[in-house]
Amino acid sequence: MTYRILLDLDNQLFTAVDVNNSNHFGNGTTIEKAIANLKQAA
Repeated sequence: MTYRILLDLDNQLFTAVDVNNSNHFGNGTTIEKAIANLKQAA
């Protein structure tokens, strides 16, 4: 799975978004948690 990482500076949250389907994403307080949540959502 290919993904990109976004950082919300206001809420201090990372978001991992699937580059092939932007409807699949995961949020987390660390990059690792965001990626894990993305993989669970997919």
